[in-house]
Amino acid sequence: MPLTIEWLPIIWGAPFIGAFLSGLAGLVNKRASAYIGAISIGVSAILTIPAILAFIGSGDIVVSPRYSWIQMPLHNGIVDIDLGVYLDGISLTLTAMVAWVSFLIGVYSLSYMKGDYGEHRYWVFFSLFVGSMLLLVMTDNLIMLLIGWEGTSLASYALIGHWYRDDKHAWVGDPGRKALGKPTWFTPSHAGVRAIVMTGVPDIGFILGLTSIMLITGTIYIPDLYSGLAPMMGDLAARGILAGFLLMFTLGALAKSAQFPLHEWLVTAMTGPASVSALIHAATMVKAGVYFMLRFVPIFLSASSIAGDLALSQVRDYLAMVGGIGVFTAFMMATMALVARELKLILAFSTASQIGYMFMAASYAGMTHEPGLGIVAGLSHLLSHAVFKASLFLGAGILIHSLGSRYIDQMVGRAAKLRVTMMSMILASLGLAAIPPFSGFWSKDLTIDVAIESGYAASAVLAMIASLLTAIYTLRMISILYLVPQRDVHVKGVGGEIHGDHGEDPVAYIPYLLLAGATPIMGILWGWAINGFSTISLRGTGLGAPEISYRLDLLAIASTIAIAGSLLAIGLYRKFGLDLFEAMRGNPIAVAINRFLHDRWYINSIIYAIFVDGGAGAVRSLGRYFEGGVIDRIYHAVIPRGFSIFSRILRAYQPGIINSYLIVMVLGAIFLILLQIWR
Repeated sequence: MPLTIEWLPIIWGAPFIGAFLSGLAGLVNKRASAYIGAISIGVSAILTIPAILAFIGSGDIVVSPRYSWIQMPLHNGIVDIDLGVYLDGISLTLTAMVAWVSFLIGVYSLSYMKGDYGEHRYWVFFSLFVGSMLLLVMTDNLIMLLIGWEGTSLASYALIGHWYRDDKHAWVGDPGRKALGKPTWFTPSHAGVRAIVMTGVPDIGFILGLTSIMLITGTIYIPDLYSGLAPMMGDLAARGILAGFLLMFTLGALAKSAQFPLHEWLVTAMTGPASVSALIHAATMVKAGVYFMLRFVPIFLSASSIAGDLALSQVRDYLAMVGGIGVFTAFMMATMALVARELKLILAFSTASQIGYMFMAASYAGMTHEPGLGIVAGLSHLLSHAVFKASLFLGAGILIHSLGSRYIDQMVGRAAKLRVTMMSMILASLGLAAIPPFSGFWSKDLTIDVAIESGYAASAVLAMIASLLTAIYTLRMISILYLVPQRDVHVKGVGGEIHGDHGEDPVAYIPYLLLAGATPIMGILWGWAINGFSTISLRGTGLGAPEISYRLDLLAIASTIAIAGSLLAIGLYRKFGLDLFEAMRGNPIAVAINRFLHDRWYINSIIYAIFVDGGAGAVRSLGRYFEGGVIDRIYHAVIPRGFSIFSRILRAYQPGIINSYLIVMVLGAIFLILLQIWR
């Protein structure tokens, strides 16, 4: 029997209230808006503790009363849209992660955003962002999920374009650089539009799928979908379109989590403040798409098993496609990170790559004998990634602000002066590189194990290659920042000005130091806690909790890959330093590969050529040929000629003889009388 707790909606409601109050307070005092926003998120974080204890103690799921909101009439009845909370193992884990990581980022922001010209606006949208994400993962129905989903899109647009004056320090990409004739650098205002367009357009598929489910099944209550979707899935499977429908339904999730080919918005989202990057990449936004997969894969598997073998087969086809997209994204984005010079850009590529592992694990869950293994693997990697990636982005923000450059090769010899940041960056990077026993090692290994257990050996191999690349680019970043000998260079700030080295503010560094320290602690406790976590995280999903035991051969391979990649990067950059860049420039093949990777496989340029330039060309053609050739001709030729013919006909029936007019009038009167009698 579910445990009902009345105050659960306060967890997602507090940041919304904080956003409103921050907006009011900021009209008087900007710092007041900052403290209100941070406190509101802190309230959410603190309230997750009794929710977790109640969940563990109850032995069942935890819900809130379903507070009435509105009713929606459908052809098959009335659908209630209530403000209800549904916490099973998946949503509870996401709720705790979102609340606590966001709170630490908020504390960091108190220092990082102090004195910023948009500080008041920042806190309104920051709180709105966190509230939307908490609503998304806690709600018990699809309509409220959609509201939270679109709320994160709105907030991300405002925060990515926070420095809307397009200050040069906030640009991403090398100014003036082009690929296939298209610019590869972006301003905050441009990046904000890219984000809302590239995530908003695919959301149409999500909305269409959600609407179809609501209209056909007559319910929007998420727990009802485990069996309620079965008739609809059976019908779609009989028509041979179930896999296509589910893929359309998942387009919004693929875009939200920056999976190929919908990943480009995330690259340029780096124009926002570092705290925004941490929020988007670690706690919110991109994790929404992973939550979608973790939430709906068990539902799809349960409903299709009821619907029959045909439906289950097409669901597995769909999951194979999404899993393949995930592992390809993991590999592709890792290759881009190998040559990136911008610190936050390296971390952005890394995020999309690691999200690919999560998509792979969650999707391939449907092909294993124990689907719970894939869900636990995806959820575990989501959790460990949120911790070390938030730390890395927050540390990167301090480095960029203090050293006056966003390029790692311009930080050489100076980054090490920020001792706390250096310690945090190294600890968090070891988690990203999957060095044992850090948390990233165990969680990434588990996702690869899912690919092996599902029978997709090629995906497992590609995931291992991506893991090798991850270790290389991560330790390349650390080597350039902290191991390359200092050079006597005049470093110019990203905004054109020279910055001096600034000290470290404890309000800023304590959050990312705590997160960095949690990375090895989680890794050390992993073996003891993973099976308990598996049992708790799968509660309420209908999936059995697998007994997780790591394979020694896979652990040995994963350890070798991570350590070898790390040592290779350290060895190369310790020996050659930044001269390695020069050595590459002397080889035409190396130059071509470097350009291909640095310009992001030319995907951005291709997108602009097809959709932006192609769309503009289509509009011009429409104006030239349709408007000029069709509309103008109708307006200036067809319509006047038609009226002319019509007027001649009317004149022909006006002979000027009164008897003719009387006859027409009488016939008209008779017609009206007959019409009235007939009615």
